[in-house]
Amino acid sequence: MRLCRRPAVLAGVIAVVMGAGAPVMADVETGTAGSSVRYAGLAGCVCAPWTLWTWDGQVIKLTDARVFAAKAGKRRAPLALSPDGEYVAYFRRGNRTLVIRDMSTGNVRVVPGVQWSRELRSTRIDLAPAGRYVVLGDGRDDRVINARNGRSSVVPPGLRPWSFSSDAKLMLAVDDEFRAGIYSTSTLAEKGRVPVGGALSPDGTTVAHFTADESAIGLWNVAMGKAGGGLPIALPSERIPTRLRWDGAGHLDLQMVAPPRINKKIDTVYTWYRVDQASGLVQPVDTFTVPSSVHNPIVAGLSP
Repeated sequence: MRLCRRPAVLAGVIAVVMGAGAPVMADVETGTAGSSVRYAGLAGCVCAPWTLWTWDGQVIKLTDARVFAAKAGKRRAPLALSPDGEYVAYFRRGNRTLVIRDMSTGNVRVVPGVQWSRELRSTRIDLAPAGRYVVLGDGRDDRVINARNGRSSVVPPGLRPWSFSSDAKLMLAVDDEFRAGIYSTSTLAEKGRVPVGGALSPDGTTVAHFTADESAIGLWNVAMGKAGGGLPIALPSERIPTRLRWDGAGHLDLQMVAPPRINKKIDTVYTWYRVDQASGLVQPVDTFTVPSSVHNPIVAGLSP
């Protein structure tokens, strides 16, 4: 769900991916169903509507999504993508409801009991796999909301939701030192502790994380309370690691960016790698170009 790096290292990292082929322009009412989202952002202008770029080359304008948090227009209203890009969460402009759009069907459902208000201006949204849960938070008080029935649970003080298992039944949350706890998403009952946060495996037994010097991937065995077998998996050199993600089949994927120093005025290249946990082989599987013209970019994880 989240970038699996320490919060201090994330400053200045912009994660956007560019679809291949000529884009097809559409608005939210006419976009073709069945296309998961690669990334979202504001195209060319900070006052533009939120726009979605899909894996099949569509560029879809979310004309019903709230763009600004206030009339002054200095803060963007929140928007989130599920890790696989199949769901989009945002506040609607008209009735101010929080909605989740299913990109595979085009259906939109309202999250019960949540409406835009002045108190939500500084709120962020995170979306769990399959759009099952929404996290609303301001960095101090976070709530995990069941997107279907509106039931909410308050995250324990000092913790921030960081990643989910691929079925969204388990949630990993980190503290200010990036130590983590694993919780049942529905009840927030604690299921385990981890000395470092990262990406939670589908069965909740392993946490993949970057090493302190960001040169390798470590695997932590939750049940045994120690590092998994084998040495840390070395990362390709001269690139910045930006995220780790597990898919539903248990594959571990890595995203990295080049050049090492990010400049908002220069297009940037992002590459996804498939990580073989047994052999330590890190194999590139997809590469995208980052357009500098996209403002406030939000990227989805690699589709399973």
